[in-house]
Amino acid sequence: MSVSNGPVWLYRLYAGLFLLLPWSIELSFGNWKLLTPAEPLLALAGIGLLVVAIRDRQVRFNALAPVSMLWIAWMGLSAAGSSMPVVSWKYWLVEAGQWWVFFMGILLFPSWWPRLSRLFAWSLTGVVLYTVIHHGYFHFRPNQSMLAPHPFFADHTVYSTVLVLVLWGIVVPVRGRSEPGGDGRQFAFPALIVILLLVLALFLAVSRAAWLSLILTGMTGLLIRLRVQWYAWAAVVVAAGGLFFLIQGDLEARLQRDVSTQERLNRYACAWRMVADRPFTGFGPGTFQFQFLPYQQAEDMTRISITEPIGRRGPGNYGRGGGAHSEYLQALAELGWPGLLWWLMLTFGGIWYGLDTYRKTRDATWLWIMLALLSFFLHGLVNNFLHDARVAALVWSMLALVSRAGPDNSD
Repeated sequence: MSVSNGPVWLYRLYAGLFLLLPWSIELSFGNWKLLTPAEPLLALAGIGLLVVAIRDRQVRFNALAPVSMLWIAWMGLSAAGSSMPVVSWKYWLVEAGQWWVFFMGILLFPSWWPRLSRLFAWSLTGVVLYTVIHHGYFHFRPNQSMLAPHPFFADHTVYSTVLVLVLWGIVVPVRGRSEPGGDGRQFAFPALIVILLLVLALFLAVSRAAWLSLILTGMTGLLIRLRVQWYAWAAVVVAAGGLFFLIQGDLEARLQRDVSTQERLNRYACAWRMVADRPFTGFGPGTFQFQFLPYQQAEDMTRISITEPIGRRGPGNYGRGGGAHSEYLQALAELGWPGLLWWLMLTFGGIWYGLDTYRKTRDATWLWIMLALLSFFLHGLVNNFLHDARVAALVWSMLALVSRAGPDNSD
């Protein structure tokens, strides 16, 4: 590997990290939790990258890099004034470490991404096979889908998020002609078989948000590939609005019977009440799961609502507790209005640069990466998973790729 592509020893650290991420297990040490072996490897990779960046002075600041830095910096400022400083600094340390290793690492060495992403995809395929077999022991009952990916994924929703990210951002692009940051050559990969396996796994996971994000991004990709004009997009929006109006009554009745949706509405209401009390810096990163409890109102609570923080996860409390079930509202409650602003800039910037690069190059690889990011940001409306190392590895890496390809890149 040439010097311009980074040192071999650092690449091998990254390769081990991406290979083992899907198989990592969360271990509890009292109030401390450690994703093993991913987080120890992430720490080593972060230190190694820092050494290389200082020695070679290769750090680049272009496109989304300043926005992502402001997001991390504001999270640190919020942690300084947090309602629970220890919780917030621990949370910030993980977030900042993931940003440094995955975003800055791929920004510096984009040619690593094709190989690292293939390692991740192959490794995830093994976890998928385990999950399908595990689910099969319970006769593929939908109510057992939450436990099927355990112990490698906390539940079926984060597992499904990763499946969609891998489908769009890794597996589909391998059938194209080029790779971001690569040499443009095709490489062997049984893409169709893996696609079918991941789609089957996604179906069995029974995550409606993941299904919807895949469908919406698929429709978006099709319209973009067909170069549909703005008035056709407007017609689609009007048709969707009309359909929603026709089924609104039945939809509302279904939602009122769905405890998962009702609990989300409870969390959303809490987030708005919380930001009213702390509009500037919020309650601090990582604190929502503790601080939202007194903001609940009796009329909003459901049978799965909690009144005390959950200390240890188990089969009896899956689906209870946790975050705001929205990346956007969690940012609002924990980081205040400025935090939400930086998050929205990151969201729209990632989608815009990906789409803009595709329009300029007509390389479909960029479209698939943009759709992967879009699927995550859509899913982020009803779930919050960026803190998970598997999700962070994919999202931050893809943001780095579109950032490097953005209009501020001088290469």
